[in-house]
Amino acid sequence: MIPAEMCLEAIHYDFRQLDDMLIAFSQIHHIRSYIQTFEKEITAISENAPLSVWVDQLANKTLHFILKVKERITSNPPATCMPPCGLQKAARTFSCSRCAQEDCTFPVACPLEMLKVEELGKSIIPCEGLFEFPEFLKVIWKYARNLKMTDLGYFTDIFAGEDLFIMIEPTRMSHIGTYVCEVIDEDDDIILRRFTYLDVIRNEKYADNNLEEDFHRALESRTPDQVEEEKENETSSSRVKIDFRSPIFYVFYAFISCLILTLVFGYLWRYSISVDW
Repeated sequence: MIPAEMCLEAIHYDFRQLDDMLIAFSQIHHIRSYIQTFEKEITAISENAPLSVWVDQLANKTLHFILKVKERITSNPPATCMPPCGLQKAARTFSCSRCAQEDCTFPVACPLEMLKVEELGKSIIPCEGLFEFPEFLKVIWKYARNLKMTDLGYFTDIFAGEDLFIMIEPTRMSHIGTYVCEVIDEDDDIILRRFTYLDVIRNEKYADNNLEEDFHRALESRTPDQVEEEKENETSSSRVKIDFRSPIFYVFYAFISCLILTLVFGYLWRYSISVDW
């Protein structure tokens, strides 16, 4: 029987060739399948074989396994970490020497960026990183009005979807503030958080036009006291106002005319009777 200590010592010695290699985390399941196959091949070596034969077979199988692992690692290298921010899972590696998973050392949140746009212009706020995004993702947009900061406690959600940019047209002074997008992958991990402060430069021509319009509106506007006074005047005037085009007025006019004629003819009749012809 081959001592277990001798077997482990031989394997550890040959596996030192992999100590300095970084395995792309996406290739871990392939390496795991190689290890499972390697274990089965080792256990298949006859325990009754001479020591020299057993050692040669172990060395051959170990060499074959290491060559397969190296080929897999070199043909599928991890992605390069792209600064300055983001959880870049394509660049995640597994270190054989430390037997640990390693990520890029960048934070998920990006530094605050500035975007200046003239009033009434078009604003495009991006939500992209320098690294490749996964196929399936969700984007949540947040906004802090009139604030320039990265403290999420001051932000409110705008909308969620798959849009990697938002466009504002026309851009107005009321749009000033910080916009932030959060990119979430299929594992519900936030892989990027990007802040953009939108600064709107006032359009003087537009501001002058607005000022003139406000001035005219102010001239035409009335205070509540003025409105109430006008209502009272309208009410009082409506009490004494006569519409001479009304049918009622024509009837009244006819009545007065008849009355005057009757009085005139009556007077003339009495006068004619009293005179001695």
